[in-house]
Amino acid sequence: MAVLSLPLSFNNSFWSQDYRKGVEVLFQKLEQGVAENDEIVAFIRSRAVTETQMASSLSSPPTTAKGIGFGTDDGASLLMTFRGLQVEAASQGQAHLNIAKELESLVADPFDQWAQGYKARVRQSRTVVLDQWLKTYENSQGEVAKLKHQYLAKTRKADEAEDDAKFAPNQNGPNDDHYTTSPRLRPLDARGPPQRTASVSERIAARLKEIQKRAAGAAAAAEGKESKENLLEPESEKEKDLPTVDKGKGKAVEEISSPVNIGSPLALSPEAAKRDLPPLESPMPPMPPEPMLLAGLSLPPVAVSQLLTRAASELNLRPVRFPLLGEYQGCFTGEELVSWLNENVQGFGGSLDRAEDAARDLTERDGLLRRIGEFGNEFEHSDDAWYQFRPKAFELGTNNADALSPLSPAGATNKRAVQPENILKRTNNFVNLVSKALAANNSNEPTWVRARKEAEEADKNYRIAVRQLDRQRLGLEEKLEDTLKTLQRWEMERLRAVKTVLLQYQGTLSNVPKTLESIIERQTTLIAAYQPENDLTALIERYRTGSFRPDAQVYESISHDESDVVFGIDLRKWAEGGWITEVMSPDGSESSAGGNKEEVPEVLTAMLKALEEKYTEMANDDEKRKSWIYEVPLAGTHHLREVLNGVFPDHQRRKDKPVPEDLFKPYDAPVIAATIKLWLLELDPPVTMYEGWDEFRKLYPTHGRILTIEGEQSDDHDKKMAEVSNALMKLPRVHLYVLDRVVKHLKTLVDTTKTEEANEIYITKLALSIGRTVLRPKFETEISIQDRHPAREYSFLDILAISHDFV
Repeated sequence: MAVLSLPLSFNNSFWSQDYRKGVEVLFQKLEQGVAENDEIVAFIRSRAVTETQMASSLSSPPTTAKGIGFGTDDGASLLMTFRGLQVEAASQGQAHLNIAKELESLVADPFDQWAQGYKARVRQSRTVVLDQWLKTYENSQGEVAKLKHQYLAKTRKADEAEDDAKFAPNQNGPNDDHYTTSPRLRPLDARGPPQRTASVSERIAARLKEIQKRAAGAAAAAEGKESKENLLEPESEKEKDLPTVDKGKGKAVEEISSPVNIGSPLALSPEAAKRDLPPLESPMPPMPPEPMLLAGLSLPPVAVSQLLTRAASELNLRPVRFPLLGEYQGCFTGEELVSWLNENVQGFGGSLDRAEDAARDLTERDGLLRRIGEFGNEFEHSDDAWYQFRPKAFELGTNNADALSPLSPAGATNKRAVQPENILKRTNNFVNLVSKALAANNSNEPTWVRARKEAEEADKNYRIAVRQLDRQRLGLEEKLEDTLKTLQRWEMERLRAVKTVLLQYQGTLSNVPKTLESIIERQTTLIAAYQPENDLTALIERYRTGSFRPDAQVYESISHDESDVVFGIDLRKWAEGGWITEVMSPDGSESSAGGNKEEVPEVLTAMLKALEEKYTEMANDDEKRKSWIYEVPLAGTHHLREVLNGVFPDHQRRKDKPVPEDLFKPYDAPVIAATIKLWLLELDPPVTMYEGWDEFRKLYPTHGRILTIEGEQSDDHDKKMAEVSNALMKLPRVHLYVLDRVVKHLKTLVDTTKTEEANEIYITKLALSIGRTVLRPKFETEISIQDRHPAREYSFLDILAISHDFV
């Protein structure tokens, strides 16, 4: 039996996990095709120029001077022969001139016009895909990352505030925290504590303390007298004599406690206890700084500071003088900064627009650059727009990043005063500043309650952003699918157009004299050997980046384990956490088993059941089998995916809300089968786990090791099945249940349908269609992409034969 393989196309070869890498590789090859078109046009025009020059030489022979040579011959046969050869040479020149005109007007010009349109379409598509769709998606990813960071930080802050409230003493004042209680330090009744008479030793100690207090009072009186005498001394000299403790920035000076104060016992009042206790330290490590997004590229603040430090050392910083404002040091233009970012930041991919967007973010959003000589702080990509680095640009991620003074003209002071102008400049809206202050002061809620509400609000925003990002990802995948199909059609049209223009070129040159017939024949053979379809296949095989591999965006919560989606889940968490749903009978009540749990997610059971019902509506068995083979557009599959994501999570949380019976009615069997494959493809990790890729790959080291080999001994077959069984035993139980449910359905389909196509061929097609949804590596590499040994397909064939009985 001939080995079947999945036909190669752009749609199953140029995907990547970040969606950008595969598309960039494809557009690079298409740009190479644009350059090939220009070279073909230049080659044909060069030949036309050569033909024109040859025609000019043949049509204008050198003239014969009178009185010498043929100019003195009166009619000899040599003269007639020579004149005839000149006429024939002129005729040949006219023939070459006609060839040159045909090459220009009938071959080069039409193809050049078509090639220019192709070039414009490719570059417009590149701009739309890379600079609009992907950039928007990457920016959304960065926003979701920020929201997740804020959610984690606010949750951590709320947890710490709750811990502080649990251990803080109650003040019993008008602003009591009624949410926590603390032990009282005194009894509530009026009786005083029991007292006893002092012993002899205690009375002696009390007498000694009284003598010490009198001595201390006399010393204090003497010091007061000396202080009156020192009132006229300079203030600087008195400060030198006093031992002080500077709290920093000259805010306060604290006197060193006397030995008497140091030796006194600690106060037992609530106020003193609260004042003397050291602050509680958080057991959790500090949160990492929030990443910064520059034109879709996420960088930590420290890396941004390092980048700007390097830019400050490599840019041509120079002083610039402005009328009435003065001279500013260390200035550079916006054009210089954009050019430097484009050359030194590889993550921008050489895109000047992304470098400009990054410079704009650094200036307008982050305030790391200062516009010189103009109002506002807008960024312009111009050679007459001047900027300075602010000091905080070099200290991001450090403790000094928030307490930096702005740059000023040379000779001005760097001291920053707290003025109304500065407050307005920072908030840009005085009304917002006042409203925020009033809202903060009028709130009577305890700190930990307010912090918990902020954490819940951040949790809600993060959840909504993740769902929106996942829907945006689905739309991006659908657009990329249509774009890849369109680009493949364009490339095939280009390759066929190239062959057409080469045939026209060959046909034009075939009109030359018979002496060139051998050359024409060899050119004909070369052009006939050119096959556009083979070239397209070779391009895909050489530069493919991987099959379709969706990266599902899933909401991750640290406070609860419930999932709000049924796609992109982790089966192990589903089995361990609260995601397991009870077995439900068709009428919505619990089954007779009572209290049993579903072995597999309910959405998979529902899709397989709906698919079995769709089989009964099909005309013949051949259509039933093709349901798993058809290539369904992503738009239909994503539509059913979103419907299931909106229905099943709500059904799992509320058992009294049954699943609609007509949920799958609008969808055909191929769409439901494709959605099952998408559900398997989005599982993280896959059914056979990422470690299973290496395990099953070892079982199929050579090409051609399939389930049944003609003449294979039973011992070899049993040994092979034992190896597959050992690999399956390493999988978690829930993964085996899911695999068993899918394989059981497929085996039933094969056994209950009869077609002219042999079962072995159909099962091989099933393996090509479903194998990568079951078995795939964690990261696609060039080795796994170019793997000539289809371990995924062969392993699936063996799993298809053994897994159900094994489970």
